[in-house]
Amino acid sequence: MATAAQEHARKCAVCTSDFTTPKILPCGHLFCRQCVISWMDSKFDAGCPLCTCPIVEHHGNSSQSSADVVDALPTDYVMEAIVESAGVLMNGGMCTVCDDVTAEYICIQCLEKMCESCMKIHKKMVATRSHDVESVSTVTPERLAASRPALCADHGDKAEMFCADHHLAICISCSYKKHNKCPDVKYLDVEINSAGNALVLLTKELTKAEDNLKQAIVNLNVHVQTADVTEQRNMALVDKTCKRLQKMVEECQTQLKKLISDSISKFKKSLCDVKSELEKRLGKVTSHKHLVTRATTVRPRPALIHAAQTLTDRVNSLDLSSDLEVDPCVNPSPEITKHCDDVGKRIQTELHSLKLQWTNYKLQWTEVQIATAFVEVEMVVVEVVFKGLKLDGGYSGGDNKDGGRDCCCYK
Repeated sequence: MATAAQEHARKCAVCTSDFTTPKILPCGHLFCRQCVISWMDSKFDAGCPLCTCPIVEHHGNSSQSSADVVDALPTDYVMEAIVESAGVLMNGGMCTVCDDVTAEYICIQCLEKMCESCMKIHKKMVATRSHDVESVSTVTPERLAASRPALCADHGDKAEMFCADHHLAICISCSYKKHNKCPDVKYLDVEINSAGNALVLLTKELTKAEDNLKQAIVNLNVHVQTADVTEQRNMALVDKTCKRLQKMVEECQTQLKKLISDSISKFKKSLCDVKSELEKRLGKVTSHKHLVTRATTVRPRPALIHAAQTLTDRVNSLDLSSDLEVDPCVNPSPEITKHCDDVGKRIQTELHSLKLQWTNYKLQWTEVQIATAFVEVEMVVVEVVFKGLKLDGGYSGGDNKDGGRDCCCYK
């Protein structure tokens, strides 16, 4: 019996019905052919309804109709076979031989639904006793799709050959009569095995790419956390320095925080942009891995061949790289530490000098002179701090000795 998750997997997210001619979008999501066409017609430059990835590049400038664009997308023949098998299991529950008798069993090979009596006869007949008969309450669409025999595309007999030129499963008779001039006609079992091996290789490749992308995202998260710690430490350093200068250096304190915040924010934004791109790649890889895994598990005849060819072409077109260049990371901590010490020492020297002057001459100073002295102290602080921070030109840290910038690439 199909689970709720299995039934949900057969539903189109747009129409919420079982897939009809399911199309594989570049991101790996599935939708009915007509649903994709309607979606593209309803929105300019429409992307995937689930993840907004482009359905086709530069579709807005293309002269192709939505139907032409969608028809160019690969069809998921594996899902099509599963949906068809689900329909066989759902359509009616009566024995195909007896009248008004509920069917309890189904033959996996000939798809006949039977009551218990007919099942026993079916198992005794020479032509059908080797067939797999299972309870209709336990057999799944995937199991049925995997076990159904491939039928000749021309007249429905058992297919034993595959014409690669026409992409059709055919019987022996048709291979001699209708496809005798086709240069690439092979045994169906050979092609099935070849397709299965190709899907195994695709699974390994996608699994490796998936693992690499996940690890790259983990590494990016670590760098984001490191950036947060660096920001906190630099903020504490700024606070410590600015507290010594009290109210006179509030503007310096604000500026230092802004410099650090801007630097770290720029770096974090770069990391987040890279992470977002890697997550998109991961989504595509995971979706296609799911398609490959399902095709490998179900192995419907002859849909597996179409699936192998389609998915191989698609995976080859995917960007499986987990490497992306990140903008330079500027860590102003060493420069700020040195500058804060220099500024503190120079300000302390100036304040100490002024304090000595106040001590020696305070008895003779008038109220106006004292106020003037405080203004002079404030001007000295502002001059020293602003000159050291180069506020008119901005912070210039992060350049290397050769005039370049340090770049990094995360995996």
